Amino acid sequence: MNAALPIIATTLHVAYAEAEDRISLLAWDAERRGVHVALTRRLTGRVVNGLAHLLEQSSPLASTAPADLRDDIILLEHQDALYGDAQAAPKAEPPAGEGTTLNVPAPRLLEAIDVTLTPQTFELLLRDGQSPLIRLSLTRLEMHRVVEALSQRAQGAAWNITVESAWLEPGQTNIVFN
Repeated sequence: MNAALPIIATTLHVAYAEAEDRISLLAWDAERRGVHVALTRRLTGRVVNGLAHLLEQSSPLASTAPADLRDDIILLEHQDALYGDAQAAPKAEPPAGEGTTLNVPAPRLLEAIDVTLTPQTFELLLRDGQSPLIRLSLTRLEMHRVVEALSQRAQGAAWNITVESAWLEPGQTNIVFN
């Protein structure tokens, strides 16, 4: 199976696996090949905060705004990604097989995520050690959705991850209007 790795994911499903106390990411490519990775609590905290920071630093609007408005700008962008009218919902379900049973591969422990920014996308490479497993190409809005999904699963697991970005705090809805 390593010869086919990394897969270029077109579908991503995020869930909490209580028995392992891990967040599971199930990714499928266009050919319906799947890779299952597990995130530890520590890595999840680093990923959520790291990706949130990248969203803040790469925002053209927030980078030119006054410092006291930057969190509000990112919060509006985040809410638009999650609840905006024109936004298509990401595929959250695994691809349908011939039967009702899905062959889900055993999880591999995720150890690192490499992120490359392009003008239009965030290119993510998920690895277990040196082995690349999953490649994702995400727009800003999709990146917001991934960060939110990871954050929500961590919150649902009662992991109490320290969130460094005010706009990502659970229940954050206060926006400053001048």
